[in-house]
Amino acid sequence: MSKRRSFMVGELVQSHGSRPESPSRRAGFTIIELMLVLVIAGIIIAISGHGLSAAFAGNSRQSATRVAATTLFQARAVAIQRARQSWLIRSGNTIKIIGDSSGTKVQLMPTVDLNQRYGVTLGSASTPSGRDTVSFDPRGLITGTTTAYKITITKGTGVDTVCVSGLGNTMARGC
Repeated sequence: MSKRRSFMVGELVQSHGSRPESPSRRAGFTIIELMLVLVIAGIIIAISGHGLSAAFAGNSRQSATRVAATTLFQARAVAIQRARQSWLIRSGNTIKIIGDSSGTKVQLMPTVDLNQRYGVTLGSASTPSGRDTVSFDPRGLITGTTTAYKITITKGTGVDTVCVSGLGNTMARGC
């Protein structure tokens, strides 16, 4: 059988071995530990922040490239659908489509400001240098030049190019 043993309160306190904690022994972090953690977190954010900003810049440039290519394609499609001449006009960082309406030039779509929307800069890499207008005849062919029309889209150090061949084919890559 089991033996019973009785304990006194003093024995329990001594056997447990715990004392009430003094105010200087509280659990928590010191200011030095917190500062060290903040410095390490700042270094990690600084390293990864550059990569993130470069990724966002690349995405903006690619989006602007798609808009420029789509607008060139739409200018050609307008010429073919209406069986009349149309123009894509680049003015600084904006592009717009103008169509011939019985001898009168009419803007067919709102002006798109790619700098305001995506923060990019547009340029022209065509001959003659700095040409700001590409003209499509009713068949969708470029008129007024024998070379391709090229628009450069620049953001930061990255540059994309959108081209339209003499036959009116729009290419965002490989031109």
